Amino acid sequence: MNRILFVIPWSSFFVEKVGPSFAEAPERAPEGVVGLATWLNTQGFEARIADTQMLLRRNQGSVRQTLDELWALCMDFRPEVIGFSFFTARFEHVETIFKNLVERYDTAGLKKPMMIAGGVHPTLLPELTMSFIPFDALILGEGELPLLRMLRGEPLEAIKGVYCPHGGKAEKADILENLDELPFPDWDLVDKAYYTQPSHQVSNTALHRVMPITLSRGCMYRCNFCAHSCFLRARCHSADYCIEKMKSVAAQCDIDTFVIQDSSIGNFRTHWEDVCKKLIKMGSPYRWWANLRANQADERFLKLMKDAGCIKLFFGFESGSPRILERMNKRITLDQCRKAARLCHQLDIPFYTSYIINYFDEDEEDMRLTEELILETQPTSLAINKFSPIPGSNDYEKSRDLLKPYIQTVHDWTTLGRLLSPVHFGNMTPERFDYWYQHFQSLRFKINAHENPD
Repeated sequence: MNRILFVIPWSSFFVEKVGPSFAEAPERAPEGVVGLATWLNTQGFEARIADTQMLLRRNQGSVRQTLDELWALCMDFRPEVIGFSFFTARFEHVETIFKNLVERYDTAGLKKPMMIAGGVHPTLLPELTMSFIPFDALILGEGELPLLRMLRGEPLEAIKGVYCPHGGKAEKADILENLDELPFPDWDLVDKAYYTQPSHQVSNTALHRVMPITLSRGCMYRCNFCAHSCFLRARCHSADYCIEKMKSVAAQCDIDTFVIQDSSIGNFRTHWEDVCKKLIKMGSPYRWWANLRANQADERFLKLMKDAGCIKLFFGFESGSPRILERMNKRITLDQCRKAARLCHQLDIPFYTSYIINYFDEDEEDMRLTEELILETQPTSLAINKFSPIPGSNDYEKSRDLLKPYIQTVHDWTTLGRLLSPVHFGNMTPERFDYWYQHFQSLRFKINAHENPD
């Protein structure tokens, strides 16, 4: 096999409707899929990408037109393998695309390519994925090595990380130990002009032309609500690789602003200090936003980051209640949250904080404490998220029996993946929860509307 077509499924938000502009509803370019396709191209295969999310938005929500364009690409490229990469939130749309392609190949009397899938959802729920969509195989975990062996023609059952129907072994794939072996992503594989349109990805009140960049994988922490550490093993690129990757993406896409997608740059602090020092030596040519845990923030590190071009930090404070933070296994304290916020104000670094509500046994006193922390820390921008147990997380495992009656169909699973849990987990009436949710949304709107641009 030589030719593989990666399909990026669309999201529910834009189906059969004209959504808001890219500036108001931006999305990050699909770095993971672009990276995989680039890797396979450098190994002598031919990989292309069908970005149906971009097509759907360009087609003003028309599923039919988007499927027609996908089929035209299949007829032009003639892939031998079609691969889907997806989160739970796009599960039902993968099913729609899969069924449409199978039907079109059958109608045309053409041999169907091998149909495979990977990404977070298939990795964490392989049997369930196969029960709804009859893929020929699933890739569990990181895709570089199993895809390479698959395209070289090795038997699927002999490849670690390949899960086949009818009794496949569910084990994660071997990984590239040295991430520096990966080529820099080739952004010509997608419409980079589309993804670099001015948008509010970094600021709610100012427009930036932005691209995502990932400089490490995995996370060393295990918050109960998160599945990040289940999918990727924690490791990072070298500092020199990070700098060269920034140069490559900036040159390809004609941008100077990045959203760094690493779970927390403090997980590899010594490494990131080296990156910052190298950027400063270059004259700090790039602006960037990054994620950081509250317990990893101190004045020296934050000042170094700002001098190296950091224009915004994201913190998952999650709750103002010590009791809830402990139940989340967040491993941060309120004092650490206050210190991180104080330092950002002191050093004039804009910062974005996120909170989860509707958590297990959360009551109105916990809500009041969360509001108190928001008002005390005065974030530059704010996110409020309803808790929904996601596959792969400890909280999902704990909630399986409770959720089971509500997740019977592929649509139910998609709804869960969109963080729209049908279950009320907090210790208050639905009416009181709705009051608090609306109250927090009003507070979020007020804070975000007055964000100061960098």
